[in-house]
Amino acid sequence: METATPGKVAVALNPVPGFCVKSRATNDTLVHLTQPLDVHVKKGLKIFVNIAWDSNVPPPPPGNDDAIHRAMRGLGIDDSNPGAWFVPIVLSDARQDSDKAGQPAIVFDCVLNPSIKSRSLRNPDFKSFIIELALQRVEAQTTLILSRQIGTPNIASKGNLQSRRVLVPVALYYPGHPDCQVSPTLVQEIPDHSTGVPEKAPPKGMPDITSETGVPAWSWTQQDSTIRIVFDVPGITHAVIPESTLDVEPRRVLLHIPTLYDLDLDLDASDSELLSVFGGNETAYQALKLKRYARSRCRPRSG
Repeated sequence: METATPGKVAVALNPVPGFCVKSRATNDTLVHLTQPLDVHVKKGLKIFVNIAWDSNVPPPPPGNDDAIHRAMRGLGIDDSNPGAWFVPIVLSDARQDSDKAGQPAIVFDCVLNPSIKSRSLRNPDFKSFIIELALQRVEAQTTLILSRQIGTPNIASKGNLQSRRVLVPVALYYPGHPDCQVSPTLVQEIPDHSTGVPEKAPPKGMPDITSETGVPAWSWTQQDSTIRIVFDVPGITHAVIPESTLDVEPRRVLLHIPTLYDLDLDLDASDSELLSVFGGNETAYQALKLKRYARSRCRPRSG
């Protein structure tokens, strides 16, 4: 049984079926199953993603229509924007199943808070947004790359949804929520500088948290055999450019812009550390997705 740990809350999930999405794997890879083993997924294998609801999943933070529309367009999702709106998702491990023809398939359960159910039912664009988030979450947690040519079978779920107890990062709960048991500053382990004792300088690339810098919005794309990362850094001036640094290491990117932005994208960090650094929003899931992609590219080829 999962028990609470620092920075996480143990919750019981008994998901209620919503709808099902059918996609296909576009790559050959290994996927971890609910049991302690991996299964080889061949390109073209059907992947079913159940969208389900449970009130114990953290709800999105309060947000007006403008904030929600910005999130749907991929705008405003970074830690420096306190009004950023995002959708927490709890994803199950993969499990094996079969399609109507009896062919092998893989199933995931994406569980969301039911507060967004009505909007997803009445707004087709919002439903498409939720589906894309679910596919991205599967890709972030695995090395799968899913086709966006999807179908929506006329079923509430593929197979029976799994009841389980999970650990949810506190960072996914917005401030003021009953399960937000620690403040964002404690989640980020901000040191107490009130004693007047001089602190050691932070390691290279680690943000100086007392400078009140923010994490910039960023995105990544694959271009042939390279990865392109774009940072959105509004407010930067010519005066700070000479003092700004960008270090690119094999599995780490460090960006520092004095008084404005600090980012440490460490692909060797654990999933919980990435969620803590990026606040558990869609930027965090992009970091997880990049981590999985980089790991799959580095795997030795057999034969």
